[in-house]
Amino acid sequence: MSLSLAGVIGAAIGLYIGWLDWKILKGILQATEMKNRRAGGDGGLVARHKALLGAVIFGVPVIGFPVIGYLAASSLAG
Repeated sequence: MSLSLAGVIGAAIGLYIGWLDWKILKGILQATEMKNRRAGGDGGLVARHKALLGAVIFGVPVIGFPVIGYLAASSLAG
């Protein structure tokens, strides 16, 4: 399997979009946890499953988006 330049560019764009998505989702989770703690709770679901949610939120965008970007760019470029 040979790498195409269009695919590599698509993967780089997908990585950037995945990184942005990861930062946004990470901020949302932190805000949700802090809101639950301020309300007098223990942090809720986010605090209890922080490691698993962090891994999923990191893995899906940062690994999945570059793969999708590579495949889409390769198929569009020929």
